[in-house]
Amino acid sequence: MSSTYGEVDLAETPCLFPRCGHILTLESMDGHMDMPKFYEMDSGGCVIATKGDTGPFSSEDIKVCPMCRGALHDIQRYNRIVKRGMIDEATKKFFVWSNQKFLPLEAKLQEEELRLQGLGTKATNADVTRLNCSINLAGSWANQIAQINGILGKANRYKITIKLRQEISNYLHTVSEAEQPFSKVFQLVENTRRRYQTKTTFTLDSSVLQVRGRLLATVLSLRCDLAILSDFLQFRSAHAVQTPLAQESTFDFSVNRLLCIQLFDDAAKKDQPMHQVEACVFFARFVALERSSPAGGMEIMTNLLAEAREKLTLAKGVCQRAPSTLSMLPEIEDTEKLLRDSTFYTTFTNDEKRAVYAAMATELRGTGHWYYCENMHPFTVGECGMPMQQARCPQCGAPVGGQNHTAAQGVRPAADFEAEFGRLRV
Repeated sequence: MSSTYGEVDLAETPCLFPRCGHILTLESMDGHMDMPKFYEMDSGGCVIATKGDTGPFSSEDIKVCPMCRGALHDIQRYNRIVKRGMIDEATKKFFVWSNQKFLPLEAKLQEEELRLQGLGTKATNADVTRLNCSINLAGSWANQIAQINGILGKANRYKITIKLRQEISNYLHTVSEAEQPFSKVFQLVENTRRRYQTKTTFTLDSSVLQVRGRLLATVLSLRCDLAILSDFLQFRSAHAVQTPLAQESTFDFSVNRLLCIQLFDDAAKKDQPMHQVEACVFFARFVALERSSPAGGMEIMTNLLAEAREKLTLAKGVCQRAPSTLSMLPEIEDTEKLLRDSTFYTTFTNDEKRAVYAAMATELRGTGHWYYCENMHPFTVGECGMPMQQARCPQCGAPVGGQNHTAAQGVRPAADFEAEFGRLRV
């Protein structure tokens, strides 16, 4: 590195010439790029083979010119290493961004749930007249909202909540797997393969995709739907006269229930027990809302009630296996009463879940230190940032924490996320 270009014998010491203009020897750059970590090398420094797949976050940072920190992505010898770091960096930013966007939406939803509870069932004469009609609530959330707006008019008690529901829907789209950096790269490669009609195969390992944002967004959307539907049906029940026309109303929330089943399956695949429990509870609550006027008749409703009870039993089993979900037991018990009594329920987020969201907001301000559990779920340790007591991962229940500043087995520092969150200004 200290020799001049004129002193270097290029036959014995090959050099590299990155775009920034510096002249670097191949030997020194291979050491800087940590080539033996990624490739099998012979004694002459030639690449023999790759060392398997480079897993997600295998690069601590994006490798740059050691002289000026200029980009190296135009040097083909290091292309795999540099691109790996760039994708990892983009994924970290995606993770941070998705958390930043989630927290305000969750706070708004809590406010809306409380606002709807505080409105009660007071209605105008015009509302009472509109409610005494045949109502057929079914289909997607957009169809359900359109039917409610058709009855009460667009300037109704749900105007703010419906706007929030659209924001949640937009957020759900932006955090989907198809919008993540790894998927974008895969799509670019596939487009190139089709354009040049190459026969090489390239598969995307779905395990590298971050699903936490999508699961959180799905939970928000289901909570928002339940808040609107339960309040509307309670509002209607308080004012609708039992006329023959009103008695023709039917409710079919099969689309909502299907989303709950999909949420459970996705959460199970990614070791997310809290979302598994929430999916079961949401499923049972949609069934409870349908039971007053089921679209499929009472025989189908009897089967649905039995399935809802099975889901709640399943949720209790998850709670027993994952202590981090025990705070959901009161919600499960309340939902069981709801199925028995056929009364409208009040939406709520328990105190422990509120504390989790508050902790997420604190984490985003860079306090404590970040770690990964054995299932690669990130979490933080507050105070001095070193583990001092045993605990469980809030997402999958795996052992985290530790004793005497020593982390539990399988736990490793997440220096990459810590660096990314340290740059935030929230």
